Amino acid sequence: MKANLTKSAPPISLAALLCLGIAGCATHSSTNPENSHAQTFSSFDVPGARPAQRELLPGSLNFQNTDVAQVLAIYQELSQRTVIRPGALPAPTISLRNQTPVSRVEALQLMDTVLAENGIVMVLAGDTAVKAVPMAQAPQESPPEISLPWRSLPDSGSYMMRTLQLNKLRPSELVPVLMPFSKMPGSIVPIDARSQLILRDYSSNIRQMLKLVEDLENKRL
Repeated sequence: MKANLTKSAPPISLAALLCLGIAGCATHSSTNPENSHAQTFSSFDVPGARPAQRELLPGSLNFQNTDVAQVLAIYQELSQRTVIRPGALPAPTISLRNQTPVSRVEALQLMDTVLAENGIVMVLAGDTAVKAVPMAQAPQESPPEISLPWRSLPDSGSYMMRTLQLNKLRPSELVPVLMPFSKMPGSIVPIDARSQLILRDYSSNIRQMLKLVEDLENKRL
């Protein structure tokens, strides 16, 4: 059985999708790995911080020119979070098919990425909600502060913030070095007085920025 959505297809029962390839339709997880009380999921969940998941089979996510409202309905059920959306949201049709088995969290990462490519940014809001906003509005939102090591960050279009404490380098000097990795306007904020950089961008971009800063800092030691 596949969740094969088309623009003309009626909304699918998400219980069928979740029970198709993922064990336990109410598994405990949250944005904060230390908080296991919320029965929610996010793109930043760490594998070892939640019970094992079975995988969605290849083709379980099968969007073919699917209306964005149906995609967000799938996102809501996969994440177990309420999706909040403004009245004015881009209305692209979404195409996405997973070629390999994915976990629930990996499915959310794929959906973050394809939505970002179509001008929609998913911004986590606490433990129970997620906002779907136009890309131009994303810099005005408050994404979650994610402190995972860069190697553990998803290589996806998941929106996040990171405060980076520097040891050797001057924050303002790093801005032109990091700008090629930035997709969001104003995503790199230097605070020289505190030797800090504030990064607000997609996880895939922040991964690259953190790796580069780590390499540069190590060369100064």
